[in-house]
Amino acid sequence: MYRSSSPLVLLALLALVVPASGQEVVLPTPEEYTERAEAAEKAPLFQSHDVLRMTLRTDIEWLRDERNDSVEVEGTLTFIDGDGTEVVKPVDTRTRGNFRRNKRNCNFPPLRLDFPTRQMEGTAFEGQDKLKLVTPCNDGRDDYQNYVFDEYLAYRILNILTPYSFRVRLVEVTYEDIEDDYDTRTKYGFLIEDEEKMAERSRATFEEVTQFHPMRAQADYAVLVALFNYMIANTDWSPVYFHNVKLIRTEDARYLTVPYDFDFSGLVNARYATVDPSLQNRIRRVNQRLYRGFCRPELQRATAAPPLLEARAEIEAMINGFAALGYERFDADDAKDMLEFFEDFWEVLENDNDFKRRIIDDCRDLQTGRTP
Repeated sequence: MYRSSSPLVLLALLALVVPASGQEVVLPTPEEYTERAEAAEKAPLFQSHDVLRMTLRTDIEWLRDERNDSVEVEGTLTFIDGDGTEVVKPVDTRTRGNFRRNKRNCNFPPLRLDFPTRQMEGTAFEGQDKLKLVTPCNDGRDDYQNYVFDEYLAYRILNILTPYSFRVRLVEVTYEDIEDDYDTRTKYGFLIEDEEKMAERSRATFEEVTQFHPMRAQADYAVLVALFNYMIANTDWSPVYFHNVKLIRTEDARYLTVPYDFDFSGLVNARYATVDPSLQNRIRRVNQRLYRGFCRPELQRATAAPPLLEARAEIEAMINGFAALGYERFDADDAKDMLEFFEDFWEVLENDNDFKRRIIDDCRDLQTGRTP
């Protein structure tokens, strides 16, 4: 959940970024940046938005019961490759996450798939090693399937706004238990691009740090990310403590704070999502918008709003196009609801007074972390 920042902590974080391990970082050469970026960009898994159908056969019931995120369970993954052939490969699976891994919150945990990289050559998973699989939090309720689609579309929206974002691939997964202790069932989920691959594709390195002063982040990108989170009504993130945020350093030495994990946003509006207690004096429900970005000279409607407004038509076309694909839990009515949810956001971007009142007046001071 969101944590506020004290003035002393933020001032202390102005120190140079140091790797969490304390080891010296060796940066790639220009040639290595190029080679890695080209390989990551061409990853077959993310060349299509078509649903990838696959069957995960492993000890599903053990994963659901134990929720041990340090133990991998052997199994197989069967999927239909791009040429229509059926492929069966070994895969190790383990649970992951914090909130959704807790049994009190979800009866089915999110998973991580660990592939034998060399064996995946020539398949849709070529070049992949470890991938997060987002699953329905409750495998027995249809409305939880909607949450998966909504969060998937949040990632797709950010992809439209900036290439510095995690790519995703929708999957239809049939879960088969090797001990027959779990009833076979099929659910939609999505795979998230590996953080190292995302960084490489962005001609950047992934930085493992625990805290970071927001003043050191590239300002234009930081503003865009904050406005995107405001757009989807997401307050469950922190670019200071890296809560649902990853830090990358580009080849030209810009620090970008890349967001992920949007299921606590108002766009998804999951029944299990709550507002952090530190913000409940401002908002009471997750579908209420509250700007949580920092105050910067770049936070001006004249420069910050146009890139998002210019992307509006593409975003709306993507959402309507997804609804037209015929998924049972996301149809034209769901698309209409989502587009109506965004109407208030577009109005704020289009109006000087609303932008000042809802965005600039609510931004957080770069030195103290507080709202003026």
